[in-house]
Amino acid sequence: MTEPKLGEFCWNELATPDVQASKDFYGQLLGWKFTDHEMGDTSYTMIQKDDGEFGGMWRIPTDQQNQIPPHWMSYILVEDIQSTLKKAKELGAEVKMPITQIGEMGSFIIVVDPTGAHIAFWESTKE
Repeated sequence: MTEPKLGEFCWNELATPDVQASKDFYGQLLGWKFTDHEMGDTSYTMIQKDDGEFGGMWRIPTDQQNQIPPHWMSYILVEDIQSTLKKAKELGAEVKMPITQIGEMGSFIIVVDPTGAHIAFWESTKE
């Protein structure tokens, strides 16, 4: 897989109430492979195909399944998450998830654009 460039989609993530059912479906349909990573009392599943990882999935907690529907979220790579958030707000975006650091990997935000579409932005700290 080629590395994404700034301003391009760089990650896709599935939020699902049933990770195993999702693995079964996409694994059989598309030949995807999965690797689970334990993170405290939850886990994150990396999705792989051929030459690398391109997405992940996580289980929607049972007590939040009425508030969070199953969905795919796409992430766009940006150089500076803070300036992206500032400009998005100036252009009418609503912040759904403020800047959130993910270990040493990077940080992300989720906004709703002026048309109502949800989108995530990712700033990587990896070279």
